[in-house]
Amino acid sequence: MSKKKYRVLVGQIFQETHGFSPVPTTMRAFEVDPASTMIDTQRQSDSTLGGIIRTLEAAGVTLVPSIAARARCGGKVTNEAYAEISAAIVAAAEAAEVDAIALDLHGCMQTQALDSAERDLLLRLRAVVGPSLPIVAGFDLHAHATSEMLALLDFGSAYKTNPHADAAQTGARVADRLLAMLHTGERPTGYFLRLPMLTSGNDETGTGPLHAIHAAARTAIANDADLVDYSLFNVNPFIDGPAVGQGILVYGAGDEGAAHAARLANTLAQAVWQARTAFVHTLPTIDEVVARHPRSAQAVTIGDFGDRVLAGAPGDSVYILDRILAMGDRHVTIIVTDPDAYERCAAAGEGAALDITLGASLTPGLTPTTASGRVKRLGDGSFTNRGQFMKGGVLRLGPHAVLEGDNFIALITLDAVMSQDPGCYLDAGVTLDGADIIVVKSGYHFKLAFQDYGSCVIAETPGLTGFAPETLPFMHCRPIYPLDAVTPKIEARRLTRG
Repeated sequence: MSKKKYRVLVGQIFQETHGFSPVPTTMRAFEVDPASTMIDTQRQSDSTLGGIIRTLEAAGVTLVPSIAARARCGGKVTNEAYAEISAAIVAAAEAAEVDAIALDLHGCMQTQALDSAERDLLLRLRAVVGPSLPIVAGFDLHAHATSEMLALLDFGSAYKTNPHADAAQTGARVADRLLAMLHTGERPTGYFLRLPMLTSGNDETGTGPLHAIHAAARTAIANDADLVDYSLFNVNPFIDGPAVGQGILVYGAGDEGAAHAARLANTLAQAVWQARTAFVHTLPTIDEVVARHPRSAQAVTIGDFGDRVLAGAPGDSVYILDRILAMGDRHVTIIVTDPDAYERCAAAGEGAALDITLGASLTPGLTPTTASGRVKRLGDGSFTNRGQFMKGGVLRLGPHAVLEGDNFIALITLDAVMSQDPGCYLDAGVTLDGADIIVVKSGYHFKLAFQDYGSCVIAETPGLTGFAPETLPFMHCRPIYPLDAVTPKIEARRLTRG
């Protein structure tokens, strides 16, 4: 084994795009760790980048920092924001002598001009470092994975869990594979195929069809030394593009594993396609959730499925607040994006009593509510994740106001906020002890963080992130199931760098 002291450039660009959101993602939405602080900050995080950093440092690798930038899911990233962030990574690659590059990428980031920001970034890096320098990346499993993007990498791997409990493990897996490449000079052989298909729910990995498919994939990898890794990319179903669909990626060990990788990729794709009608779920209404969870000493945390910021919605719905207050016997803690309401609170100042119109300021078709309360707190800044999903990670909270009424506390934000973690409330000064009902703009990941407060349930609600693809104007990905009658050709192809 070589004793060379390797130098590896590390970086992160992480944003999941909702292609039909009316709210663009600007630079203000990103929480950014510059090169001077990103290693120390991300070393403490259970993000993919945190797993990469800890694994490479433990192996004695010298890390070359670039930038770590992450934003909540939302509309397409502005060209200016992407240019600023990507330039930091490309400039670091131009300036530094490195042996490899390791990245934390979501994989489903679109800009006003680009179908795939990640593909553009990798193309630019390849133009700087050439075709031979190892580049690896870890992805969210909801990535918009394409053969053109993945072919620019020497290895890529996605989370295996939804809700995502293995971001750091994904980083460690990517880093371990990079170390093996650096030590041996050998590269794995990747096979990939796309299924023209969108899911409509029932896509958690602990239950339903994905549970069995992932179990079969893990067994195959464990029992075949010629197989290296697999990824199932269940693409975010709220973007449009010429190659949007379910992605299946399998790596074999060198040329010897090529046939094994192709065979497993085809087998997994066939299983996903055969289960296509099972990727649908039926959610309870708010009234049904409340009826099933009588008031008790523990809270009920409700995922507002139609207004999931974690899927790209603006986060401006007050539907749950309105319904529960109408029932009259529960106290609600809710986060809501409303720039006008925030500005009114900020202008009135802490301690002021206000009657305001709240919510439905961004999403077409939603209905606002009226709220009377007192401004308890004004703030700005970030929050730190406490739960299992990206524990220790710092995310953007931004300017916010806490409005407290007789039966509610509303955390009103200027911009949409990823509220899958209690840190968004706690770091805004909102206590959750003794809460009756907590509303989060998340469908899955909040279960990993709010379970200590009581039951966690998701409810069918109006908004941009309900699973109803027929209501969205898909054009570029078609034909695609379930919008069209399609018969896919299931034949994995080897990834080759053009």
